[in-house]
This record gives sequence, C-alpha cells and structure tokens, in this order.
Amino acid sequence: MTKKYKSNPKEHRGFFSTADEIVDPSIKSQPIAHTQPQKPIHPVQHKPLDKSNPKHSGYKKEIKSPSPKPSKPPTYKKANFAFIDGQNLNKSIQNQGWSLDYKAFRKYLEEKYNVKKAYMFIGMVNTNQQLYSALQDFGYHLVFKPTIANKVGDIKGNVDAEMVLYALTQINQYDQAVIVSGDGDFYTLVQYLKSQRKMKKLLVPNEKAYSTLYDTLDIDTSFVDDLRNSLEYKKK
Repeated sequence: MTKKYKSNPKEHRGFFSTADEIVDPSIKSQPIAHTQPQKPIHPVQHKPLDKSNPKHSGYKKEIKSPSPKPSKPPTYKKANFAFIDGQNLNKSIQNQGWSLDYKAFRKYLEEKYNVKKAYMFIGMVNTNQQLYSALQDFGYHLVFKPTIANKVGDIKGNVDAEMVLYALTQINQYDQAVIVSGDGDFYTLVQYLKSQRKMKKLLVPNEKAYSTLYDTLDIDTSFVDDLRNSLEYKKK
C-alpha cells in the first residue's frame, strides 16, 4: 500500500509541481499538462541610480579632495651692508690712544649687525699696500680715493662723495645699512636711509668725532671707543 504525503512542491526544470509526490518508485510521475499558455517572463527593469542621493544602495558618493592651496614662494631676508669712513675711523681711534683690530672689527660687524658686505672708503697711499692686502683678507671691500697732502703734510682723501654714491646706488641690494663715521657730512645720507627704513646703526668712533647734527635724528647710535676691551689691536 502506498502512502501519500502532503503536497511539498519541489523545483523541476525551473517549474513547481502541482501534484502530490509519490514515494513508491514503481509509479512513474507523468508530465503535467498546462491548460493555459504561460505568460512570458519579462526582465526586471531597474531605475537608474540617483547619484544625488548618497543613501541609494549600491552608490558610493564621490568625495573630492580639496585642492591644495598654492604655497607662497619663500622670502629671503637681505643681508646688511656697512659703509665705513676709513680715515675718520682710524684717526679718531688713534686719537684716543689705541689701535683698532680691523679683523676683530669685521667679525663684530657680521655677528652683531649681520653685515655680509663691508665697504671701506680709504685714501690711496702707495706705501700702504701691505695694509690694503690685509684689510681685504679680513673681508673688507676697499674703495680707494686719490689723496692730497695739506700745508702741514697731512695726507687726506675725501671719500664722502663715494660713500654716499655707493650707499644709494646699492640701496636695493641690502636690507639695512650700518654707517661707520661721526662726520656730519653724512647727515643727509643718514636722514634719507632712515626715511626709507634702511638705517640700521650709526657707529661713531668716539664722542669727540660725533657731529651734533645727528641729535635731530632718532637713530640708533653707538661708539666704537666703548668696545676697546674687545676690539683693541694687541701686538703679539
């Protein structure tokens, strides 16, 4: 006797059976006749994804990385220049009873005031070639002026015009200027450099070499004579 079980549709060749399954293997299952034609299966139509909606399934929002801001080119600060009235400096120091160590003075200008180029304006005397070579070795840029002897035999070389010319023609080459002189002839130059924010320091050899014209200008002033302990030349 065969047993019948409740209908349990199983997949056959892509369709489901509407009859009961027979357990008895002697009974062959018969193909099922369909009285009505099957409707064609149409493919499912999907709506296009709404990319504006980041919550839409299967859509990954495109995240744009912020464009880097253009970097500014690095700015380099210009070095300071020194303009030295050589005769005024040398004579004024010697009148105080000591000699200046020009090598130590050049180092002082660089370390204290960031002076990368030091112009020394000096009268040309043929017998001082050894001195000129030493000054150049110390790092000074020498600018020579022809000299003349006065009635008492003193040799003088007026370097005022050259010193003013160099300071003004190279004003765009340096950040600020250090003027080494107490001569009042440079008052107009110092006044102009101050108005252009180009005046760093006025270095006067000593108080006796200082012109009172500079009292009318609010400028930073120091005296080389105050540095005698560190800048005096001592024979070895």
